[in-house]
Amino acid sequence: HTHIDHVLGLCFFEPLLTAKARTFILGPGATRGALTLSLRHLTNSHLFPVSLDELKGKKEIFSLSGGEVIRFGSPGRRPKIEGARADDVVEAGELTVMTCKSAAHPLNGVMLYRVHYKNKSFVYATDIEEQEGGYPEVIEFARGADLLIHDAQYLQEEYSSRAKPRKGWGHSTIDMAVDVAQKAGVKRLALFHHEPTHDDKAMKSIQNQAKGLFRATVVAHEGMVINLL
Repeated sequence: HTHIDHVLGLCFFEPLLTAKARTFILGPGATRGALTLSLRHLTNSHLFPVSLDELKGKKEIFSLSGGEVIRFGSPGRRPKIEGARADDVVEAGELTVMTCKSAAHPLNGVMLYRVHYKNKSFVYATDIEEQEGGYPEVIEFARGADLLIHDAQYLQEEYSSRAKPRKGWGHSTIDMAVDVAQKAGVKRLALFHHEPTHDDKAMKSIQNQAKGLFRATVVAHEGMVINLL
């Protein structure tokens, strides 16, 4: 989704400030032009000194509603966006992104992405709050992926706290993420969207806890590189 914490950095994306650059921006939008409208709100004069139209780089913006198959050819060429079909085939050497709109976030749901390249795939699932047993569409979308990157902000005791319950806040627990990884049969799990109050000691404990449930788990951190090829 286009909450400001996800898109604020776009204003400082260097190619958008470079006249010779060409950038394709794809993201959630229920109708044609919806993503463009969201980005115009982000760059209105009360929030940012340069409007979307004043950013010098060439840009094309595509709104996604879920179920698309996006095929990327050679660099600089416009991506080919197709509606999802049951018989979609991913070519081994082609960079392909599939989308899935899930109800697993309050209000407007959330978009998941599955990236395929050279017979490998990973799923990116941020700002997702699983229901008990997981959302079927999320589990199926992640089925057999080489890597699942899944929101895991809370410990179970934080999520269920009587004093400050986090249920309905739009984020998952470590146990929820592990449950989806196991049911989807993914090879590796990366936990991210960490709770800001968790220090390094807490994150180490979380990784150990998660590994006890699903051995091929890592706690993602800035600068981490995971090579799937």
